[in-house]
Amino acid sequence: MGGISNRMLSGLALAAGLGACGTSITISLPEGGGLGGTSRPPSGFSLLYSPTDWAFARVTAPDPVRRGKDSERFELREGDCGGSDCGNPRARAQIVQDRSVSKARVNRDYWAGWSFYNANIGPVTDKTSLGTVVGEWKIQGEDPALFRFIQLPVSTRDWRGCASNVCTPSGPANADVVVELDAMAGAGNWGAVQNRGRVCRLFNMAEAKARWTDIVVNTNFGSDGFGYLRVWVNGTLRCDYKGQLSLSNGVPTHRRGLFESNTSRWAQNNGGAPKPTLIAYYDEFLEGASRADVDTAAREKAGLPPVN
Repeated sequence: MGGISNRMLSGLALAAGLGACGTSITISLPEGGGLGGTSRPPSGFSLLYSPTDWAFARVTAPDPVRRGKDSERFELREGDCGGSDCGNPRARAQIVQDRSVSKARVNRDYWAGWSFYNANIGPVTDKTSLGTVVGEWKIQGEDPALFRFIQLPVSTRDWRGCASNVCTPSGPANADVVVELDAMAGAGNWGAVQNRGRVCRLFNMAEAKARWTDIVVNTNFGSDGFGYLRVWVNGTLRCDYKGQLSLSNGVPTHRRGLFESNTSRWAQNNGGAPKPTLIAYYDEFLEGASRADVDTAAREKAGLPPVN
């Protein structure tokens, strides 16, 4: 019965029981449900290599909701993988934006904002890190991310040795969610001087547990030295990178959810122990022309309606 959720099994059992009594009923499966199905992503997004029934769902209270009626719930369990992820090794519960709806363009000012809620993700060490990505922008599917928000062990970074023209010196010392310029780090063979592409410290994942974290991004995905990337966390500027971000002129698209970018470290250090189940929520993802268009807290304060 692979891919059938407990809720679906309960409904099928009820149907069988009533059928035996001569009663005819119609069962409506959850939106987008079915064998191996999931709830339907918002317009302009689709599931990416996330084949399980629990990978994505649109949920309402009592699940956490930042504003409005619903939020997006992502869950990633041991053994969940699809497509090319299964042999790399990677795994994800993630949705990807369609190019046709993305407002992002290389060398053009761009704003985006959303709220993130950590339901159960704990701290990681060198032995337990999964390289969990909780937000990223890419141009091509298999290309490195222009930038991504990734959880890494605090011990893997050297912020004091990073060049001041690359790394933002501020940020919590215990931050394990950082900004990583994956494309530039790979193309430029960035090493310790560029902190291997980890340019900004954002927040500590454990401290973000069971609460909403509001994130705002301003960038131009610059293809030259005039690029920039600024990130605010709960209204505080945590990233102020200036320099190149993109190596091409395609359309950047957004991905969010839970992406375990490298599970080999876990396998090497934890034998056959199953990886932990990860659960997170997202709400109020917006793109716009200014901070006022996308800042969840600012929109709330101004009395603007939520986006469901």
